[in-house]
Amino acid sequence: MPNLLDMPQDALYSARYPMALAYAAVMHADQKRKDDLGTPYITHPVAVSALVWHYGLRVAGFEQEIEELVLAGLLHDVAEDAGGSPRLAEIRDMFGARVAEIVAAATDSLSQDPAQKAPWQERKEGHIERVRQLSAVGSDGTMVDPGSCLVIACDKLHNLTGTAAAVESQGDGYLERFAGGVQGTRWYYRTMFEALKPGLPDSIIHDTAAQLARLGVSPD
Repeated sequence: MPNLLDMPQDALYSARYPMALAYAAVMHADQKRKDDLGTPYITHPVAVSALVWHYGLRVAGFEQEIEELVLAGLLHDVAEDAGGSPRLAEIRDMFGARVAEIVAAATDSLSQDPAQKAPWQERKEGHIERVRQLSAVGSDGTMVDPGSCLVIACDKLHNLTGTAAAVESQGDGYLERFAGGVQGTRWYYRTMFEALKPGLPDSIIHDTAAQLARLGVSPD
């Protein structure tokens, strides 16, 4: 059997990608999506990493760190859902400081115990405010952290797309399964999009706005 980490000479990514994929698959192995099928949760981070490639590849500003962004897409929920701060430290040791930094930016709680998380509204408001800081223009005239904004936006877009489709088929009652309920869920997607928008490529802005419209949300 070949060594799975012995990558082909013309590989389009390093051995860190299959390592991160395996790590995420183990961390999320007992978790499910909030859909009616009980879909394994790992499908979400895999989809997010694919969206990061789709929207970030060959885009000015992302060329030098596209692999870090893709790895963070795979790992973005590990600390929040599978171990908190110690897990984030593990990610830093295994995949580097930049990947851990992006994962931290995409995380709204680093509590080891899910029961000890702050209330939903408080967590979301705090996360949105931190995202506004990431998408702001710094003193040197450049965006503070467009890479983290891209990963967070891909996470939200994948969730939003599934949610919008479910609401179209099942109605607003579907939103009651989320902590924010009907109004809170719509508020969160709209407000997070507004916070992210200054740091995003036009293509993902367009596609996210289309999904918000499906959900009955009109972004400013």
